Amino acid sequence: MSPRSAAAGRLKDRGAWVEECLESKRTLLRKTNFDNVPMKPQRVYQCLNRAFDDRDTCYVTTIGLSQIAAAQFLHVYKPRHWINCGQAGPLGWTIPAALGVRVADPTRRIIALSGDFDFQFMIEELAVGAQFNLPYIHIVVNNAYLGLIRQAQRGFDMDYCVQLGFDNVNAPELNGYGVDHVAVAQGLGCKAIRVHTQAEIDPAIAQAEKWMAQHKVPVVIEIMLERITNIAMGTEIDKIVEFEELAGSLADAPTAVAAMLD
Repeated sequence: MSPRSAAAGRLKDRGAWVEECLESKRTLLRKTNFDNVPMKPQRVYQCLNRAFDDRDTCYVTTIGLSQIAAAQFLHVYKPRHWINCGQAGPLGWTIPAALGVRVADPTRRIIALSGDFDFQFMIEELAVGAQFNLPYIHIVVNNAYLGLIRQAQRGFDMDYCVQLGFDNVNAPELNGYGVDHVAVAQGLGCKAIRVHTQAEIDPAIAQAEKWMAQHKVPVVIEIMLERITNIAMGTEIDKIVEFEELAGSLADAPTAVAAMLD
C-alpha cells in the first residue's frame, strides 16, 4: 500500500500482532547453533551471517534446498543483494549469474551459494571467471544429495535416485561424498578449499579473500554437510512443518533477526 494510503488511515493496525510476535520470539526461534560434524546447514548460515554481516554483501543463488535454507537464515539488507537467479529454476545458473554481477560491479562483495548438484550443473563456467579475472567467493554446501527432490519424496516414502555420493577412487578422503569439487575447480583455473567444521570457516574465508586479491579468480569454499537435513517448509505460511528442534534460548539462535531486536 502506498504512503498516501497510510496517511489516509486505510492501513490496518498490525500493532497487536507485532507485539505478539515480539512476545513469543524466544520460544519460536529456529535453532542454528548446532555443533554437529558433518555440519548442519543451519550452522553454516549462522557462520556466514557473522562473517559477512557488514550490510553490503550480495548473495547469488538459484533453486534448491540450499537456497530455501539460505533464504530463511541469511541476513540481506539491500535491494538486489539477494539474487535468486532463475527463480524456480533452472539449476546451474549460480556461477554465470555471479560472474555477471562481478562484471556489473567490480567492487561489490559477492557470495555465491550452491548445493553440490547446482554447482556441478555448470561448473565449467568457473573457467570463464578465471579467463576474464572475475573473482568472487562461491560457497558450496555439499551433502552429496539432490536435497530438495529427496525432501519432496518423503511424502511418498521414497528415496529414489537422488543420492549423488560414491567412493571416489581418486579422493578416498571424501569418505563417499563423490565428486572432488576442489580438484575440479583447480583444474578449471580457480582456487578452492574444503572445510569440515565450524572453526574452519572463518580461516577459509580469509584465505579466499587473499587468493582473490592475488590471482583475480573465483574461489570455491566447499563445506561438507550432513547427508540428510530437512528444511522447514509447508503448503501455507501458517502450515510450516519444522523438522529440527526450536531454539531453547537466544544462545541457540544468536544471529536470528528476532535476537537482533533486543
